[in-house]
Amino acid sequence: MRRPGRGELPAEVPGRDGLPVLSLIGDDQEGLAEQIARALGAAEPRRVPHEFVDVDTMRREVRDERGSDESAPDHLPPPWQRSELCRRMLVRLAAEYSSARNGRDQRVRFRRFGLVNWLLEMTYTAEEPNSQHAQDMLRRLRDREIQRRPLLGFARSPSTEVALQGSVPWWAYLLGLHVLPLVWFRAWRVLGSEYRWLLRQPYMAPGDPGTFDGFALRLTQPRWGREDPVQITKLMINAFLEDLRVAYRRRPWRRRAYRRTAYCVAYLKGVSESNDGRALVRTVAQVRNETGAFDPLLIVTSCGENDHDHADVVELDDELGPYETWCESLRTQGRSRTVDFWYLPVKVSAPLPESHYGLARQRVRNSAAARISVPRPPRGTGPLPIVGAALTALLLVAAGIGYAIAGERDWQEQHCGLSRSHQDADTLVRESTGECVGVAPHGYAFGSDDGSVKKTLATIAEQNTEAERIHREVPGRPLVTLVHLSALLSPNGEASGAQSYAREQLQGAASAQRRQLDRRGENDPVLRIFPAAAGSGMRYGDVVARIIERMMRTDPTIVGITGLDQSRKATITTIGELTRVGLPMVATTLSADSLDDHSPLYYQVSPQNRREAEVAAAYAGSLAHEGGLKARRVRVVYSADPTDEYSRNLRDDAVASFSGADFAVEEQPYTPSPSSDVTASGQPGARSVGEQACHYKGLVFFAGRSEDFETILNAANDTCGSSPPVFLGGDDVARLGADPSRRGNYPRIPYEFLDFTLGSASCNGPSDLYGTMKKLFPEECEQVENTSLDGHAALAFDAVNLYLKAVGRLQDTAPRMPITASAVWQALSRIHGDAALDGESGRIDFGGVVDQQIPLDKLISIQRVEGTKRPKQVAFCGRWGSLRQGTWCPEPETGTTRKR
Repeated sequence: MRRPGRGELPAEVPGRDGLPVLSLIGDDQEGLAEQIARALGAAEPRRVPHEFVDVDTMRREVRDERGSDESAPDHLPPPWQRSELCRRMLVRLAAEYSSARNGRDQRVRFRRFGLVNWLLEMTYTAEEPNSQHAQDMLRRLRDREIQRRPLLGFARSPSTEVALQGSVPWWAYLLGLHVLPLVWFRAWRVLGSEYRWLLRQPYMAPGDPGTFDGFALRLTQPRWGREDPVQITKLMINAFLEDLRVAYRRRPWRRRAYRRTAYCVAYLKGVSESNDGRALVRTVAQVRNETGAFDPLLIVTSCGENDHDHADVVELDDELGPYETWCESLRTQGRSRTVDFWYLPVKVSAPLPESHYGLARQRVRNSAAARISVPRPPRGTGPLPIVGAALTALLLVAAGIGYAIAGERDWQEQHCGLSRSHQDADTLVRESTGECVGVAPHGYAFGSDDGSVKKTLATIAEQNTEAERIHREVPGRPLVTLVHLSALLSPNGEASGAQSYAREQLQGAASAQRRQLDRRGENDPVLRIFPAAAGSGMRYGDVVARIIERMMRTDPTIVGITGLDQSRKATITTIGELTRVGLPMVATTLSADSLDDHSPLYYQVSPQNRREAEVAAAYAGSLAHEGGLKARRVRVVYSADPTDEYSRNLRDDAVASFSGADFAVEEQPYTPSPSSDVTASGQPGARSVGEQACHYKGLVFFAGRSEDFETILNAANDTCGSSPPVFLGGDDVARLGADPSRRGNYPRIPYEFLDFTLGSASCNGPSDLYGTMKKLFPEECEQVENTSLDGHAALAFDAVNLYLKAVGRLQDTAPRMPITASAVWQALSRIHGDAALDGESGRIDFGGVVDQQIPLDKLISIQRVEGTKRPKQVAFCGRWGSLRQGTWCPEPETGTTRKR
């Protein structure tokens, strides 16, 4: 009965498990039973689970209760009386093995046998069941399962129902007390271990319809269904033994299985053929042979010396002990075992009389045999180690959860506060400045609170989804993706005036996308626009370029870049990184002279600073000639920020152009606003420059950034608002003109600025761009009196259409060629002459020269701001349909030489 620390008995025969049926043969059965009971109960360090059954007494009870009156409805014929005897015997053993007297950690839960026994006890007659029998069986089984679960039982108790009536909503009452228990019961009938085992076990299976309901109905009326009582008996025995097997099966998560160091003992007193005890023991042996599974049950039987049928009975005085003899038989038997193999018959001598010489020796032997010791439970399986292990596990789980939560929080913080489920999260990152940069194809607004920006990005995301749908429905229309890269947001993530021009650029790109999606040609490409933000001053453009590179590995439809803001060194770095990635670029507002020197993949739709300075000098000469200037002098104001390539380059070009136009030129650097990367030292601030401009009699030409120009206007307004100087700003000042909330702050200071479009568009005019914007963004047209519609949308619209024109020419000249970034780059250079783009911002013609990446003679207009009104065009230079440029404009550009 002692269980080994590893494996099962017999440990002497590796790979062969089994416990014999110990048959004690002797006439002193009462004394023998008393002695064994006392020894098992006094075992050290704790009692052995055991139960004694008087087979004769239990057989008489069955005969008297169920077999005496043949007319009684619960009468059982002899074969069924034997099955009933087995049932009662197993119930008694189960009650003992599951009792608390064996210790809480040695109690056995009889789920399978309990279910089988409950079904067998449901009816007692052999009569045909009524039509409601199946429903009654399931209802009673459901109530049984609910009552066995404390929580469900409490919820379904009458007191709980009364307490909840009127205290909770009717739907909660119905759901908690009726629906959930029913759903749980239906699920448990499929998932419960006892239910699943009942359908897999081998007995009664041939007639089983394959469902638990059908099998359970057979068990509730076995006699009416003419079931085999032997099969019923074997089913009960197998269920009982399987519950024992599960309880003793060692698993890492089953602490109690390791603490079971002694097998259960069943003592059957007075086993004989007449009381069916011998037949039941043979049935147990048959089940062991048929299942081939080890069961942790030691069956001990007793009978008189003349009431057994064993051929070989082992004497306790034999040289080889009885158990050793049986183990040797187990070693030689192999896998083929008969029923008789399981028996280990042992002759037990009767107590010797007082005068017998061997009495003392017998008493010593009996005393030694009565001292039973079983192994102590292994260390680490007791409650304290388990509690410690559980607490450690909980701490580890809590730490893991905390680490996971912290990791998820850090991940979300690194990805602009978005969860992993957000479609844009993987292509966005938060930089050290707090700015959110990356690519957002699905409408994320990069942390902006500007409602117009959010709506614009949401519109683009909806059109992207529509583009994908069209491509799925019409695979012949190729999918083309452009990334619109801009600064978009200020460092703190809040809306700034710069967002007005960025928003209009996105609206221009969205309008071009909308017009392309509305085409119905079978081969017309469908366009997606992926908005991207590189942070203020384009400082994280290289980071975004690497994100785009990663996206291209899974999305080969990305063929080009539009946008790009501010001619700074960071912008040049971004251009270099995009060149490494292999993507062509079409910039919208960049104008520094040297940008095309940094990459053969770079194009732009705006003129260069050199041309802008020529136009500015020519216009200033016209003003001086007409008396608009008190002196032919010009003060070129520029940023002292060494990283601002635009301001430095425009200053050099302006100095050269104004000097060539016979102006007296002086240069005035200023310290840029704190938002700049590098703050120059030793130079006046923008406010001081504005104050010093008040008494200047010539032209103040501003070659810096719009936010600094606003500071200069503020200072001039405070100092000489009644008699302001003449201001002419570079194209970056158009950002201020695009923002109605900013440009009206200084109504006493009129100023002019250079722009790359006509700036006089109307939503009601014959314009491809603004006619589409009227449908997509009607609120922009409703504010047309205040908003500028100043050309940023037009530049972005033209940049996108430049790509679409290149793709269209590819389809015409090489219809089988895949639309790739390199193919599109080659097609861009061929846009000139008759193939030039007649865009919303003017004619875009690259001149047909191999290295010409700047449009020739591109339109530049002079816009004037007075008070709070939208900018008004004064004049323009360049090609725009049949309109004539100003007579004062410089000579047109040609493609015979590269312009610098």
